[in-house]
Amino acid sequence: MSRLVPFLRLHWRRLLAAAALSLVFFANQGFRTLARNWRHLRDIRREVVALEREERRLAERLRLLRAGDWALERMARRELGFLKKGEIEYRFPPPQARN
Repeated sequence: MSRLVPFLRLHWRRLLAAAALSLVFFANQGFRTLARNWRHLRDIRREVVALEREERRLAERLRLLRAGDWALERMARRELGFLKKGEIEYRFPPPQARN
């Protein structure tokens, strides 16, 4: 407290100007709208990056499917569980976690 009073007496104009500028910026609806729009734009850009990544993955998958039957067969076996005639599917339980 003993240091605060001399500091306030010396810098009261700067503190008052900083408080006034803070009120102008943060109490202003336009500034809050600008900040909200900036956050929304940042979120949309992240979503665009994620969608572009997924588009590249799906385009590569489509290219493989068009390339030949082996990719189509592999995907049908893995994702849909298709088996060839006479094949036997073996299923094993997942390993138990050790404590």
